[in-house]
Amino acid sequence: MINQDDILRIGAFTRTHGKQGELQCRTDNTYWDEAEATFIVVEVDAIPVPFRVTDWRSKGADLLFTLQGVDTEEKALRLVGCPVSMLRKDIAAEDDAILSWQDLVGYTVNGCTIEEIDESTANVLAVLQDGRLVPLHEDLITAVDHTAKTITMTLPEGL
Repeated sequence: MINQDDILRIGAFTRTHGKQGELQCRTDNTYWDEAEATFIVVEVDAIPVPFRVTDWRSKGADLLFTLQGVDTEEKALRLVGCPVSMLRKDIAAEDDAILSWQDLVGYTVNGCTIEEIDESTANVLAVLQDGRLVPLHEDLITAVDHTAKTITMTLPEGL
């Protein structure tokens, strides 16, 4: 079984490409380009499902994937809109490194747990358990303890 802690989101499938089951993926980062991975994990109905990548290529800022077992446009259409992740073990990074803002979900900021990360705008926000929105920026973070899953921040007045 694939644990959410074992994967890192790289984007989402936005559309099919051609009639042979190829899928276009809008990417959030460049981890796939830099990795030597052979699998992606697609979240289908909130269940992480691994797919072997038989081929992939770049198309501008997007990636085009050909997946084993997805060989028709109809099969590919079922995956459009699904989040796409890769296995963390396939990413070349230091141990305990924060690879994306999404890694901070579950951490505590000044005594309140981060429930969600909103990356829909240029200003990344942490949605805290009490409903507050806290801007996430390297300049505001003073310390991160990965073992205790805590973040110490210097927050603007009023937050």
